[in-house]
Amino acid sequence: MWRVCVASALVARAAAGPPASFMLISGVTSPQEMCLVGSGAAAYLDACSDSVAAMDGREIWSLTPGGALTNAGSGKCLGATVDRAAAGEVLTLAACDGLQDKWELQGNGQVKLGAGGVCLSQTGLAPQVADAAAGASVVASSTLDSGHGAVLAVDGVASSFWASKLDEPGPVILAVDLGEPAHVSALVVDFEYAPSTFSVQVSADGSRWTDVFSTDSNALQRVKVPLPGTALARGVKLVMTKPHPVHGSLGGRQLYGVRSLEVRGPAMQAVLESCAVAAKSGDARDKYFAVAVESYDAGTGAALRSELPALESADAALSAAVVELAEALPLIPSCKSGRAASLQSMSASAGLRRAAAKTGSSSELDATQKEALFQEAKLTVVAARSAMQV
Repeated sequence: MWRVCVASALVARAAAGPPASFMLISGVTSPQEMCLVGSGAAAYLDACSDSVAAMDGREIWSLTPGGALTNAGSGKCLGATVDRAAAGEVLTLAACDGLQDKWELQGNGQVKLGAGGVCLSQTGLAPQVADAAAGASVVASSTLDSGHGAVLAVDGVASSFWASKLDEPGPVILAVDLGEPAHVSALVVDFEYAPSTFSVQVSADGSRWTDVFSTDSNALQRVKVPLPGTALARGVKLVMTKPHPVHGSLGGRQLYGVRSLEVRGPAMQAVLESCAVAAKSGDARDKYFAVAVESYDAGTGAALRSELPALESADAALSAAVVELAEALPLIPSCKSGRAASLQSMSASAGLRRAAAKTGSSSELDATQKEALFQEAKLTVVAARSAMQV
């Protein structure tokens, strides 16, 4: 009965034609309803609820009179990177000007490209987030000893970690080569010995690098750095330039250490596949249901996102103040009680200066990371109070 109902719905949709704007809900087997979304240069499957909550139109598509499949959020069109008729060719978002790709929503649920007999499908095991760095090639500019090599940062073993040499005078780099370009959305680092100052670089070809994030006031041992617009990356570098005064110290010596480094991204990629072959997939990954979107107001989401910089600035100020206070902890016992107010003023002003210097704002809220920062601030303040009572 279910198959009969679905078939009837598909026939009715084909007769009516595609709506002006629509969501492409995937038929792929998944615990959550998955939608085809666009972000940056990537087209991939994401939970429909998450994409709608982003309020940036990433899940909304339309067909132009010429057949171009246009993404509302990015304003770009879906197309093949090289060969528009080759099975297995990865699909990306690109400028619509001059694009010749002509898509058709078929009555059987497939999305067909031109007259070449190829359709939109997915490659990968399942629609979930994966770690592209797991088991990847990794190198470090400094290593403490053979028991703390760079590979231990991506081996997936919680008890092992990479560590740098003690008291390194210059920047220390941990670089991951993913082997081939992949769509990545976030870098998650679990530090064993954390830096207070670090940056993140991304490369699409492994040779030319772009700074995507930097901070001089990190107070956390576990950080998540969103990468812009689901970037296409072959390599990711973590550049550490100053150890945290507390979490980057061992026996009074400074160093860096990473217990795990994850480069997260969608496990599935949108590709072209022979329509006949794709139709035989066991999980209906080639089927898409066009659900009409009655209205989309880009201004609503933009207004909400415009408030995020203020929250990020407050977050940066708190983080900077925590790091400044941590740096001052060893000096507190020698301070006279009358200087406590001076110390507080110094920390607050430094926090504002460092907040202004922070770059690479994520423009999204990570509740877990915010809670971790508040806990770190609380512990640092408690440690300072205890030191002043000695």
